Amino acid sequence: MPQSGTSAGLACAIALLLPIAAAAQTPAKPKPAKQPTGPQWEVSFNGGFATGSATPGGVSSIPPAGETFTMADGLTPTRAVSSWYFGDGASLLNQVLQFRGVTNRLQSLHLPDWPAASRQSGLQVGARIARHVKGGVWLEGGVDVGLDPLGFDNEVRDRVENTRADFETAFKALAASAPAIIAASTVTSTADFNPSGRRLIVSGVIQYRGDGPKMRPYLLAGVGAATASGDPATVTLTGTYRFTPPGQAAIEETDTMRLGYEASGSVVWIFGGGVMRDLSKSSAYRVEVRFLSSTTKLSGLLDAEPSRLTASPGGAVVLNGTTPGLQFSSSTIRPTLSGAAIRGFDAFTGEGRAFQWVVSAAYVRRF
Repeated sequence: MPQSGTSAGLACAIALLLPIAAAAQTPAKPKPAKQPTGPQWEVSFNGGFATGSATPGGVSSIPPAGETFTMADGLTPTRAVSSWYFGDGASLLNQVLQFRGVTNRLQSLHLPDWPAASRQSGLQVGARIARHVKGGVWLEGGVDVGLDPLGFDNEVRDRVENTRADFETAFKALAASAPAIIAASTVTSTADFNPSGRRLIVSGVIQYRGDGPKMRPYLLAGVGAATASGDPATVTLTGTYRFTPPGQAAIEETDTMRLGYEASGSVVWIFGGGVMRDLSKSSAYRVEVRFLSSTTKLSGLLDAEPSRLTASPGGAVVLNGTTPGLQFSSSTIRPTLSGAAIRGFDAFTGEGRAFQWVVSAAYVRRF
């Protein structure tokens, strides 16, 4: 009996210990490790330099020739012109110069086409905000202001300068060809260039960033919308001649023409990359290069306004030795430079692809 009781007690103890032993042998499930969390947002402020782009190809137009009228001699025809710098005015002046045996000519500004504006190199500044998506992928939105205006390159400036100088030499030579009726002459011609037209670029890009302890390279691609702002880019030519006939009041006429260019808004495709360098856990700086591709539409409007000083009594110069002839006046006699003022004539329309590089640096704040 004592042995039976002992055996039974031992069996009960073993039965109680078996679940405990089994539980001790089963490995416990590890708790999931906490994923490291870092800043999920970035705000950056950037500044850089944008290269210029070429003028798109386009179509040039000129106003039609003015009306023909008879000069003060009652016989010789001439034509009313709005400006000597282009079109029929330049053609008429050169024709009379040739007939009078003068070798000087005025190179019309519209030949072979109008000198057009183009996007110039300049600064670009802006701000951007980025959100971490997953892994090395970030989404970024930005607003940039391009201080790279529409303007005129050296080739355009040289063409305008040639026409400006031709005005002076042509009218001085014309006056010298008629010493009996023009006792003295003064001729001036000036050119003024006014670049203008900033751009606002709103963009969205995807970045893929590489790994690195402190420095991380990245690639980006995206799209944006560029909106032009500001006044048109203009080039203005102003020519004045003052002729003094013997025994008459002086004659002074002024020829002013202006070309103004504007670019339309466009979709901008963006590609590029850069390198980001940590300053601390919450700040960094980066250097970036972007390539911008867009379709540029450029329009040029022409203004021209002839004017003269009138006097009482006035004077007149009638160059009627050729057909057609030229007439200058400070009296009631109608001068050749008396065509209607031109306002907003569609002189140039162009469209084409534009390419730019933008190199920038930015300070980045994380949170």
